[in-house]
Amino acid sequence: MTNEADTATHDRAVPVVPLAGTALKRAVNFEWLRLKGLRSTWAVLGSLTVLALLNGVLLPMEAAESERGGQPFVEVARLVDTLQFNAIAMQLPLSAWFLVFVFGTGPIASEFRHRTARTAWLTVGSRGLSYAAKLLVGALGTLTGSTVALGLGIAAGSTALTVRGLPQPDWPAAFGPLLRYLIVMTFLPILAGGLASLVRSRLVAVLSIILWPLLLERIFGLAVASVTGADEVRSWLPFAAARAAMNGAEQPDGFTRALIGSDLAPLTGLSTFCFYATVLACCGWLGYRRRAAS
Repeated sequence: MTNEADTATHDRAVPVVPLAGTALKRAVNFEWLRLKGLRSTWAVLGSLTVLALLNGVLLPMEAAESERGGQPFVEVARLVDTLQFNAIAMQLPLSAWFLVFVFGTGPIASEFRHRTARTAWLTVGSRGLSYAAKLLVGALGTLTGSTVALGLGIAAGSTALTVRGLPQPDWPAAFGPLLRYLIVMTFLPILAGGLASLVRSRLVAVLSIILWPLLLERIFGLAVASVTGADEVRSWLPFAAARAAMNGAEQPDGFTRALIGSDLAPLTGLSTFCFYATVLACCGWLGYRRRAAS
């Protein structure tokens, strides 16, 4: 009888602390269930699916005759840019505009806007785990959506080319740029989540991500080059490096090179962008841990 009372007292005095892996899994499940319950998540994924199928169906329009003549075919550079949703021409893939704002800035900015951050912290048990789970779910969600959309685009494009009687493009040659595209898409919500945690406003975070690749990097690069003469600084800016990583042309022409804005090798550009995203996510983690709930 005494042993039973001692055991009950001990159980009440020393609560069971879950392992780090178990706590992270619980935090990830919590964030995924919350994200899955939003209509915007499924609306974005549905829209991306439709666009991916449309991309594939319209792929034969990218076919052009070679300089030596013969049957039109789709060049690797055009194939890659089409399947990446025109990442070079738009300065950022169209899929990023759809996915990043839902999977990147949304989970962090929305909870502070609606004052539900304290609920998340109490449910998960740690601010650090809550933040890590948001970034992890955002990265995995974006990777999954991008991969499925890419697969649908490839299947629809291959079928459309066969129906039109056109030769299949060099799919193996497109593997490298498309894989780097998926890695860039995975790190984009990590960058966006860190930025949202730092600026403390979804509107500011969204505007920053929109203007950053379109204007801010160009203006900053020109300013630095005019002051210091170091024109190569522009090549090492984050989104310029990302475009260099996703580029599918071995020797891009002058216009394409100007759109890319970087002369970095693809793997160097990929490493540079991932480094920027990781640093910004770490800064966001420090800011998130010190923020008030309201």
